[in-house]
Amino acid sequence: MNKPLMRWLPNATAPVVEEARNAAETVDIGQLLRLSHYEWDAAGARRLGRAIRKADGAKLADLVPVKLLMFANGTAEHLGDILTGTGLRHGLLISSLIIEYENPVAFLARERQRVDDFGPDVVVVNYDCHAFSSSTALADKAAAENLVDRSVARIRSIQEMLSAELGKPVILQTISPDPAESRMHVDRVLVGSYKDVVHRTNSGIADLAGATGGLLLDVASLAEDVGLDSWHSARYRAMAKYGFAPDVSPLYAEHLCRLLAVLRGKSKRVLVLDLDNTLWGGIVGDDGVENLALGPGSPVGEAHLAIQLMAKSLRERGVLICLSSKNDEAVALNAIRSHPEMALAETDIAMFQINWQDKAANIEALSKSLNLGLDSFVFVDDNPAERAIVRMAFPQVSVPELPKDVTEWLPVLQSARFFESAGLTAEDKQRAGYYQAESRRAAQLKDFAGHDDYLKSLDMVMDITPFDATGRKRISQLVSKSNQFNLTTIRYSEAEVAQLEADPSMLTAQIRLVDSFGDNGMICVVVARDGEEHLEIAEWLMSCRVLGRRVEEATLDWLVRQAKLRGKAFVTGRFIPTAKNMMVKNHYERLGFSLVDEDSAGATTWVLEVAAYSEYAPPILIKDSISEQR
Repeated sequence: MNKPLMRWLPNATAPVVEEARNAAETVDIGQLLRLSHYEWDAAGARRLGRAIRKADGAKLADLVPVKLLMFANGTAEHLGDILTGTGLRHGLLISSLIIEYENPVAFLARERQRVDDFGPDVVVVNYDCHAFSSSTALADKAAAENLVDRSVARIRSIQEMLSAELGKPVILQTISPDPAESRMHVDRVLVGSYKDVVHRTNSGIADLAGATGGLLLDVASLAEDVGLDSWHSARYRAMAKYGFAPDVSPLYAEHLCRLLAVLRGKSKRVLVLDLDNTLWGGIVGDDGVENLALGPGSPVGEAHLAIQLMAKSLRERGVLICLSSKNDEAVALNAIRSHPEMALAETDIAMFQINWQDKAANIEALSKSLNLGLDSFVFVDDNPAERAIVRMAFPQVSVPELPKDVTEWLPVLQSARFFESAGLTAEDKQRAGYYQAESRRAAQLKDFAGHDDYLKSLDMVMDITPFDATGRKRISQLVSKSNQFNLTTIRYSEAEVAQLEADPSMLTAQIRLVDSFGDNGMICVVVARDGEEHLEIAEWLMSCRVLGRRVEEATLDWLVRQAKLRGKAFVTGRFIPTAKNMMVKNHYERLGFSLVDEDSAGATTWVLEVAAYSEYAPPILIKDSISEQR
């Protein structure tokens, strides 16, 4: 390839390559994790993957394990080590079972025990253009629609079978066209041409993924990014039935790992931007607001405006926009408020750190204020030295490498697809407002002598409803993203949420919180199952945005009432420890439960006697539609 495939990653120079070889030989985990943030070709990514597979499992405890089952219609075994090596960059420990040239239905019928022994967490249907008919139906709309319907129906049957049999999320892929087929300009408007059939088929696959709550790997888009002739390799196709060129395997692995990170709650949620020579051209403290390069009139000004517009569009998708700048706060805020070409308004910014501290310290402060892990952050800064400092201090923060020419930044940042998600919910679009309202709540707290008096002033109302189709996407999203206040960190896909909705033995609750500052959105998810004498809490997680508001006490009051309605004598719950949820290690103990068991991994089981329970009755009004239905 003439141009790096992943230009947002630092280039692996000769010294870095040598360092990686040494780290792979000595299996230096810390060094391998740091080196994974460079751009590697297929051989380099494979080297990282093989080294990790040799590592002591105890040293990999900070990585989230993912077992991936892949069905491919061609050669794909070579992707295993590349996916493992690439997964390090995303905090994932990926192990793969890759099945080539097999019909998934026939394979599962024959090799079900092998699949069950592997225990996949997610399934990928890696089908390329050669899995579909190359037939055309030139100028015949009905025949073209029939071709497309047959192709989409085939993928649907595979997806439905895998979901039903394995009960795990299924990732589908769009298909990149075969470069050997016709590429005439008229094909774009010619019904039934190869281009038309592929386009319609991809739309059908996308609709299928959306309708079933699955994830979609847009391979067609990746092929467009690098060019169709670069994505495919006629030579490797002829020799070994490769679905795409070996050179682009790291790019494929990168974007598949982004989707796996979404499933494991490790998606990026915060964009931190520098100001001088990033949001605008020039240094505001030296040049003055009137001399900043921003907006129409110059390529540099238009490029900086484009960065702001990108940030604003990300905010609409629920990404939190923050600022970190070495500047005088009053001067910088004046520029934001007064420059006529500013696309980002002060109200678009969730939080800022404008001071003279180093950027790593500022990002750490933002992480603590937002109560979000550093692996949720992307940091954009024009200064290579600042980027290097943050990379060294916090390897888990994504720090894109930027060209010297600011006019080239936008395509680099957009092609990275940092903020991949499973979809878009109403809560996503309102997230920045939630955090800004939280800042106002914190300011109001100063006016009250006691915390309970402050809570009473908020006029909080908890709305508890069972899982339903309307909330399904947000429930799955909250379950996937919540890592800290999460007692078990069990993940549920949208399909699995739907199964819980329909199970009469399960008690499900999606909980929203409204207060005098506005709607906090869905802030808590609870799943419990009926036991013989007890109500067993299977899932209890909460957004950290509402910590300190006694929501967990109100939730337990409600759970005990549910246990009484069901004639249960006890409420039980489990805590399963992870690297990120130790803040709730003593959750059940604090709420009055008694410890009854602890295993060798530190997982604990707790019990609460319903008859002896005294309600906490925090200052929260509960609207409970679940009890009303009984």
